[in-house]
Amino acid sequence: MQDIGEEDMFRKIRKFMQAPGLYTRRVGKLGLKQTSVMLGDRSFFLESQMDIHPKSLWHEPSFTAQFGGFGMPGEAVHRPIENLEPWDAVRRDMLVLLLRSVIVRGVSGAMAEFGVYQGATARLIHHYEPNRRLYLLDTFSGFGERSVVEEKAHTGHPVPAQMFADTSLAQVRETVAAVNGNVTYIPGFFPDSVTDSFAAQSFSFVHVDVDLYASIRAGLEFFYPRLRPGGILVVHDYNAWVGARTAVDAFMADKSEVPIPMPDKNGSVVIVKQ
Repeated sequence: MQDIGEEDMFRKIRKFMQAPGLYTRRVGKLGLKQTSVMLGDRSFFLESQMDIHPKSLWHEPSFTAQFGGFGMPGEAVHRPIENLEPWDAVRRDMLVLLLRSVIVRGVSGAMAEFGVYQGATARLIHHYEPNRRLYLLDTFSGFGERSVVEEKAHTGHPVPAQMFADTSLAQVRETVAAVNGNVTYIPGFFPDSVTDSFAAQSFSFVHVDVDLYASIRAGLEFFYPRLRPGGILVVHDYNAWVGARTAVDAFMADKSEVPIPMPDKNGSVVIVKQ
């Protein structure tokens, strides 16, 4: 005669054999939770995908079906989401959801990225919303001596002239891999590189990622008045670089909008134009 312990064990085995996927999922979730706790105060840690991500352990398909998740409610076209570095997934999701907000709310205007580096975020922006014109502005060769001198004068913070020089316009073109003719490259030192046709544009979404005070201040002075009501301007490195923080704070000091800090790795800040 089986004792109660054996009977309970066989009952659990039968349940597992009837629905192995359910229990494997539970064990996996428990293991990830415990690992997350162990790494919680380390320099790198585990974080779940957002619940609207199909691979999230907490994904609820009915919610995504009703509200669209990373896409649009009822939209038949799949919008691809390009990954950034694995340790910067929060930034990836933030940019996608901000782009989604602009589209859902019907904010008109072109998009722009000032500070492209090797093209990863430009690729994400373009592939998610290929139907709008995307302008990409950069030297495509790193900071350069002029930027170094200006940053030292404004912040006292020294930066190497060759920082972010491991890029080129050709490399960015290859990375972005444009799916149509809606990507325009504007190489050169901003704002000297601005053309009359570009200056005549209005914008729905702008991503500024140039790190340094003078460049960010110039970007804000150019893009802020050209941002459509409801448009979104994102400045990267607000909680990482002295120049980024001081440029945003100084420029926005007399504006009605409140810059909202984001929890991505380098601490972006989001401005929604009123």
